[in-house]
Amino acid sequence: MNIKILSRLYSKRNQVYKIMLEIEGKSQPAIMKIYSGKDNLPEAEYRNMKMLYDYGINVPRIICKDNNRLIMEYIDGDLVNDLVERLDTGEWIDKLALWFSQLHKISKDSDTLLKGDVNLRNFIYSNGEIYGLDFEEIRWGDVRTDLADVCFFMLTNTPSFTKEKHIMLRRFLQCYENYSGSKLEKMGRFLRNSKNEAKKRRKKRLDGLHC
Repeated sequence: MNIKILSRLYSKRNQVYKIMLEIEGKSQPAIMKIYSGKDNLPEAEYRNMKMLYDYGINVPRIICKDNNRLIMEYIDGDLVNDLVERLDTGEWIDKLALWFSQLHKISKDSDTLLKGDVNLRNFIYSNGEIYGLDFEEIRWGDVRTDLADVCFFMLTNTPSFTKEKHIMLRRFLQCYENYSGSKLEKMGRFLRNSKNEAKKRRKKRLDGLHC
């Protein structure tokens, strides 16, 4: 297996590269994720992604893994974060709602599987489908936690609180209700929780700065 690094991609926690991967004389673009820290994150994310792939959730296919890295298929498309910043109110919103409704069908007792880290950079719109990325933080809980976090990112990403952003939010939640067959109630409380959690994350980042 030969690897040629093509470019480094944005990631706050890990080293992520677009690479050209050659296996048995055949080359293909791929993504290589090298994990920072001593936690067993490669193994955990590998298990999470394999489980989701087996459930039929749109995630990149894992090509190989070793002690501190994963290599997965490269999916060409638009980051949802970029679509939001361009104020695109197109079909990707419906597909994002569909992706979450499918993820949230996975349940245990009274809890539902949550994406956890719903930063909009962690979703790609490719050939009319949404693909999820970064599954280090999946957990069990209330679906409204995921949905409120998505709405908060939609509203507050630059440019924030525009007319188009409110259209995105309403369409996303309405499509989710249609796909899931459930009625979302008390979303305001979950949106306030998302806002408070964002404040905590921002304070933690600022506290970590040394001037």
